[in-house]
Amino acid sequence: MIDPQARPGPYIKLLALVALLGLITALVTFAFVALVHQGTHLLWEEAALALNMDPRIFTIVVCALGGLLVGLLVKLFGDHTGIFAEVMQEFGKTGRFDYRNAPGIVITAFVSLVAGGSLGPEAPLADASGGIGTLMADKLKLNEQETRTLGYSGISGMLAAFITSPFGGAILGLESAQGSASGRMAYFWVLFPSLLSSAVATIVFVLLSGAFFQTLYRFPAYDPRLTDLFYAVPLGLIGGAVGLLFMVSLQRLKGFFEIMKSRVVLRGLVGGLGMGLIGAFLPLTLFSGESETVELIARSAEIGVAMLIVMAVAKLFATSLLLSTGWKGGYIFPLMFSGVALGMALSLLFPGIPVPVAVAATMAGALVAALKAPLFAALFTSALVQKETGAVIAVAVVVSALLTALLALRNARRAAANAPAVTPAS
Repeated sequence: MIDPQARPGPYIKLLALVALLGLITALVTFAFVALVHQGTHLLWEEAALALNMDPRIFTIVVCALGGLLVGLLVKLFGDHTGIFAEVMQEFGKTGRFDYRNAPGIVITAFVSLVAGGSLGPEAPLADASGGIGTLMADKLKLNEQETRTLGYSGISGMLAAFITSPFGGAILGLESAQGSASGRMAYFWVLFPSLLSSAVATIVFVLLSGAFFQTLYRFPAYDPRLTDLFYAVPLGLIGGAVGLLFMVSLQRLKGFFEIMKSRVVLRGLVGGLGMGLIGAFLPLTLFSGESETVELIARSAEIGVAMLIVMAVAKLFATSLLLSTGWKGGYIFPLMFSGVALGMALSLLFPGIPVPVAVAATMAGALVAALKAPLFAALFTSALVQKETGAVIAVAVVVSALLTALLALRNARRAAANAPAVTPAS
């Protein structure tokens, strides 16, 4: 777990920088989330009340104007990706975050979220926090390994502040580091600094907000049963299919909108109109889904199985559409919304499956397939539902991870079989 090549003095200095980075990322996360909440309140409550418009027309108008503004901002700042998976993939290759793009992504994300986009705040915050880490490393002229460490620590601090737990971000950083270092190096240069940054960020965010992230979704009391582990297998597969469906739809829509790559304003407007129409008829699909999921759970029996499934699919489509048309934001909370909606539908269809089991397993499976980070998915899901579902979550995570790995292996073999043969040079 210790790198024998590292010198104690510079490493301690690096840990001090990591602690400072945790403080900074907590402040950035708190400020961004607070501004989004305030902006959403002013627009969707105060302005809506003052204008006294039909709610459906108001939704379409706001989302369309939001899309127009998003397009203008993308044209101003550049068409840089704000998709979490792509940001992390690029970081995995280069060990750096392009902090020059971060301000534009954050501003565009603020407009995207306030305008009702079915997106979460974690992706732009990851860009900002990781970019701060890379910027610090550049200013201090740190080496490549130290620069990568500060980048991981920036994201870890942000995620820790977001869920007020020092472990989620550190685990995601460690899982993201797969293949980039040996086990020893990953612990020494990723996990340990990420834990320190996360610990500082957690405490600072709690001091600012006055509360820890508590179990968000309330379900009936649940006593674990052995049979629930068997239920977790198909539920985890369904959740995994949801996550994979989302990623496929995102890639397909991105390809479709390539024809509008140079017309970013029109593209943003199309995304806004799409979100507006979906939100006008399915208001619970608006916004990230954090508070909307609570209402979804409370009204699930009233909503009914068919409409729960429709909302799950509509939420995934809306998020894919927005990300494909230049809107900035994350997809963790939208995925959770869809996972909860499907879980509630399955529980209504099969009353023998306890509600917490259906929801936890489906949600965990979806997060695994989309994030490719099983431990983080397990920990994050456990923070959202009661702890008694831990065993069910574990089984669902394993099943979804295996499904994802098998499909990736099949696709890799198919690509290798279809690749043109290389003719040896004479």
